[in-house]
Amino acid sequence: MYKVDSTIHGLDRTDAAIKFEQMVLNEAERVKPIIREQFLREYILGLGDTAETFDIYCKTFNVDSLTETRMVILKPFEEQNDLFFLKNMTEQTIGENRLLLCTEFRNYILLITDILDNYELIQNLEKIRKIVYACYGYDVTAIYSDIMRISDAPVGYERLDECLGYLFYADDSKILYENEIKNNRNSISIRPHYGNVEHAVKNGDADKSKVLLNTFFSSLESSTPSPAVAKTYCLELYVCIIRCCAVEKIDKYMKGIVTIQEAKSLSEIKSFITEKANEIITANAPKNLKIYSSLIKDTICVIDENIENENLSLRWIAKTILYTNVDYLGKLFKKETGKNFSHYVMEKRMEMAKSLIMEGKKDKIYEVAEKVGYGSNSQYFSQVFKKYTGVSPLEYKEFARIAVNDI
Repeated sequence: MYKVDSTIHGLDRTDAAIKFEQMVLNEAERVKPIIREQFLREYILGLGDTAETFDIYCKTFNVDSLTETRMVILKPFEEQNDLFFLKNMTEQTIGENRLLLCTEFRNYILLITDILDNYELIQNLEKIRKIVYACYGYDVTAIYSDIMRISDAPVGYERLDECLGYLFYADDSKILYENEIKNNRNSISIRPHYGNVEHAVKNGDADKSKVLLNTFFSSLESSTPSPAVAKTYCLELYVCIIRCCAVEKIDKYMKGIVTIQEAKSLSEIKSFITEKANEIITANAPKNLKIYSSLIKDTICVIDENIENENLSLRWIAKTILYTNVDYLGKLFKKETGKNFSHYVMEKRMEMAKSLIMEGKKDKIYEVAEKVGYGSNSQYFSQVFKKYTGVSPLEYKEFARIAVNDI
C-alpha cells in the first residue's frame, strides 16, 4: 500500500540496516557486563522477585544454576581507600573470564569466581594484595567462602558478610577462610571481674593487674562476641581502670573512650588499655612495695580482702590467718610500711570511702561506713573522714558531684 524509499540519506537501505543492527549489537555487548552484574546483585541482595531475577540471569547469560563457585570479599583496611583501582586490579589478576561477578558492595569488593582450588585462589588473592600495596600503599584483607552453587549466592553472601565483622579478632591474617572464623554473635559467656581489676590498679599491683587484664582479653578472644559487644566490655573495663587515677587526670583519660570506640581490632584496644592501666598503676604503686617481705605482703592482702570487716585487727590476722606472733608482726609491719597497722587500715578505709562517694552511687553515709568497716558507727566514721580529708562525707560528696559535672 505504501511505497518505501529505497535509500536513506543516500545509502542503500540494506547497508543502513546492517549498520544499525551492528550498532545495536555493539551497544548490547557493551552494556552486557553491566546488566549481568545488576541481575546478580539484585539476586544476592534479595531485591524484587529473586526467583524470577535469577531465572532470567541464568537464561540470558547461559549460566547453570548448579555451577560451583567461590565468593570473596576484598576489604581495604581504611574505608576511604580506592575501590575503583582494587576492582580493576581484581579483574585483571583473576581474569574476567573466571569471574561471574566483581562489584562494589558498601565499602568493599565482592566477587564470585569459578576458581575452586584453594591454593590457586589464595595465590591470586596474595597477588592482588601485593600489587595494591605496592601501587597505593594500603592493606587489603580477603575472606573467601567454601565451595557453593551459584544459586546459593544469597546465603553465601550473608555468611561472608557476617564473617567480615570478625576481622576485629584477626591481627595479622590477611586472607581468611570462612570455615576458620568462629562466629558467636550472641555470645554472653564472658563474665568479667571488673572489681578485681579496679582493686589491683588502685593498689598499684602491676603483677596482679597484668594477670587479670590478660585473662579478660583472652576470654574475649575465645568467646568472640560481635565487635560492638566486645567494645562495650572493653569500655566498661576502661572506665573501672581510669576511676583509679587522680581526679585532675580524669579528663585526660576520658578522651581514651573515643580511641576504643574507633579501634579496628581487639589487639589495638588491648594495647591501649594496658598502656593506660600501667600509667595509673605506676602512679598508685607504693614507693617501698618492692621491699615488702612475704609476711607483710600477705598481711596487706588480708587487709584488702577484709577491709569491710569492723573486727579487722592485727591480732586477728596474726592468730587466725597467718599464725604468727602479733608483736613481731606489728613491729615488722611498721618497719616495712612506715605506718603502724591501725593507721594503715584507717587510710585504706578512707581512700575506699572516697572512691565510693566519687562513684556517685546513692549510698547513704551510714551505708558507706558499713562498706569500709565502721559497722553501724556512722558518726565515728564521719569524724575520722573529716579529720582525714578536711571535710565531712556530705561535703566531699558535693565536691565530687561538682568535679564530675565539670569533666
